Amino acid sequence: MSKAKDFYSISVPEAIRQACDDFGTSQEKLEIEVLETGSKGIFGLCKKRAHIRVSLKKSSASEVKKDSPETRKNKRRPVKPKEQDLIVEEAGGAVEEKPAAMEKPEPGRGPAAALAEKAVEPEETEMPSDEVLESIRVDIERILTLMGFASGVTLHVDGQSVQCNIKGDYEQDLVGQDGRTLDSLQYVVRKMASSRLPDRVTVDLDVGNFREERMQELQKMARELAEQVKETGKTMSIPALNPSERRVVHVALQDDKKIRSRSVGEGIFKKILIFKPGSKGRKSGGRRRGRQGGGSPKQ
Repeated sequence: MSKAKDFYSISVPEAIRQACDDFGTSQEKLEIEVLETGSKGIFGLCKKRAHIRVSLKKSSASEVKKDSPETRKNKRRPVKPKEQDLIVEEAGGAVEEKPAAMEKPEPGRGPAAALAEKAVEPEETEMPSDEVLESIRVDIERILTLMGFASGVTLHVDGQSVQCNIKGDYEQDLVGQDGRTLDSLQYVVRKMASSRLPDRVTVDLDVGNFREERMQELQKMARELAEQVKETGKTMSIPALNPSERRVVHVALQDDKKIRSRSVGEGIFKKILIFKPGSKGRKSGGRRRGRQGGGSPKQ
């Protein structure tokens, strides 16, 4: 057998997957020793990672060597700069550009069509079990009870998100100012549930219909401020938005060629500047949420 390697992950299956990728072969061709199955801990805290020791079976070592990562790397043709395109993505409200290698298009199709087709191919995602969903629901209701806001919770899976809706007599208390209390509660629940959920699956909390109403409010505010910018030429701002809220604003304004938007500030909560191209957001007419301002505050 080849030299054994140790792998650590959130679960034994995930550690085995990493081992298969590292050795460049299937599970059947590996000798696997499970040293630690891992532990979820209490409410997702004090958890332990799974630990396995893996080596190649003797009969598979020669086959894998022929198609090792080093061999594949030598065969791979380097991508030249002129073959690269730029993919623009929203990362917490800021717009970033990343280079992406273009595949050679098939005859009769342009490079953009090939890239678009590749981008929309969905990755198969493992869905959480009914037992996991029930445990998350119970945890949320327990937290709400300890907060003194006992409420009912319903769950359903939507794509890669576990949607949790809270309803009861304390909805306003749980939302808080501009949704801050709800965002904090969502952060805690995500941390608690992360070890029980498959990769790329998140937990999203809502109280009543707050998220939908908030999104519509931000879209309306963004368009109103954009019109003011076009009329006055002054930069306007929306303060203290979380990443998902900033993305709503950027998307709402992305098709308007007469204005621009960008996020500024440090930390999770940042403000968005809305300005005319070329002004760089230096001058500001300013605006606080829920009221209009005619001054020019410092940014």
